[in-house]
Amino acid sequence: MLKQEARKIARSRIAKMSDAEREWASDSIIDAVSSLDMFKQAKKIFIYLGTSTEPDTHEIVGLALAMEKTVAVPRVRGDEMDAISITPFTDFRTNKWGILEPVKGYRLDEIDLAIIPLVAFDGLKRVGHGKGYYDKFLSTHPCKKLGLAFDCQSVEGLQCDSFDVPLDILVTEKRIVTGSRKTTENKFGREICE
Repeated sequence: MLKQEARKIARSRIAKMSDAEREWASDSIIDAVSSLDMFKQAKKIFIYLGTSTEPDTHEIVGLALAMEKTVAVPRVRGDEMDAISITPFTDFRTNKWGILEPVKGYRLDEIDLAIIPLVAFDGLKRVGHGKGYYDKFLSTHPCKKLGLAFDCQSVEGLQCDSFDVPLDILVTEKRIVTGSRKTTENKFGREICE
């Protein structure tokens, strides 16, 4: 499956999720991420700030800051992306894609863990929004790569390019995918109870 088709399918599936489903799925993903040794042991974390069509990461950011980890978020500069260190007092602005970016902060060049957004996935292969920011960034910043997605973003037969950087682990509300397509159930992912 070509990337463009994978994006179209995944976006269509996300659009069908209700606000309650997205909130529940995000909470399940947050619980799973916070239980991972990869997250607990990381001292310097680079994490995206999610939009309404992505798993919400604001609680993960807050948790990492409370754990006294160094936290950085993306800020786009031309066709490059920097990891900008933040604190609870950082001021943000909205960029041209509607994503929050820090106004000030220093660039973090060493990272232990990158928590990465995606549009679609097949195992540990990911498709982003198509600008290549994360692939460029990750190719020059060696670190563990953790992808977050809603389970409905899964596709089969995804064709990736040689420059596409694969994930080390992927967490959805239903499963945790690790190397060799090994999958375990996300024990935090339960049915919605109202």
